[in-house]
Amino acid sequence: MNINQLKYFNTVCEYGKVSLAAQILHISQPSLSAAIKELEHEFGVNLFKRQHSGMVLTNEGKIFYELSKDLIMRAEHMKHIMSDIGMERRTLRLGVPPMIGALILPRILDGFQKMYPEIKLEIIENGREELVSKLSEDYLDMIFIPHNEALPSNLVTHKINDLEIVCCTSKNNPLSEKKFVTPADLLNVPLVMFKDSFFQTMQIKNWFSSAGVSPKIMLQTDQLSTLQNMVSKDMAVGFMFKELIKSDSDFSFVSAKNPICAQISLVWKKDSYMLKSMKHLKDYVDNNKLL
Repeated sequence: MNINQLKYFNTVCEYGKVSLAAQILHISQPSLSAAIKELEHEFGVNLFKRQHSGMVLTNEGKIFYELSKDLIMRAEHMKHIMSDIGMERRTLRLGVPPMIGALILPRILDGFQKMYPEIKLEIIENGREELVSKLSEDYLDMIFIPHNEALPSNLVTHKINDLEIVCCTSKNNPLSEKKFVTPADLLNVPLVMFKDSFFQTMQIKNWFSSAGVSPKIMLQTDQLSTLQNMVSKDMAVGFMFKELIKSDSDFSFVSAKNPICAQISLVWKKDSYMLKSMKHLKDYVDNNKLL
């Protein structure tokens, strides 16, 4: 068994057909079929049921698939580290939630990339829970996330700043005239929010829940542009970081009566190898005001 065989097997699992998997892998169909048969012969099991509709995993194949994914991930992580040690790799896999990305990424893509043009940034936008999961599984090197509690002890938390989450409305919305808002003020008001895995949504739902108010959520999205578009057209009211909208003429914002705040941190795994690109980003964050 070798890593290439595992990658071939996983590709067949993902696409369901040897012919399609061979095209994706840029190898011949007989070569791919032979690799699968070698795995089956080595372990004395049938990994697939071959049907007219495609390849279907056997029970043994399902077990092998889950185990192989972990091995491939670990092999890629080892390659990731050793390439950095050998100075052949200059890639930083960075995760950011959409609102933080809108604030931070322009400055990083401009200032940081100009300072370190040899570093290739691979950026993923997602909710906090997904980003923490990808960091834990070594799919990401570092993440920017909001939080208001201590993060797990296996993570290094490098604070950047504190930001306020405010109620965001169009200029014409009557709520924009208020000095502050409470959950009761938003009773039956159509809301647009990020999906439940996003930190801001959890905070806002807790804010409503603590007041015994059920929010009227029209839409939950993972796209910042969707939220902004619906708010600017006065279709709904949303919640965003004040720093993101305080200079935007399309929006008004009102603070909660008891301000809702979040700490923004750069986070990485405590026991992970500190790549050179990670050190450069940490130093850049320390020496430049991002928020």
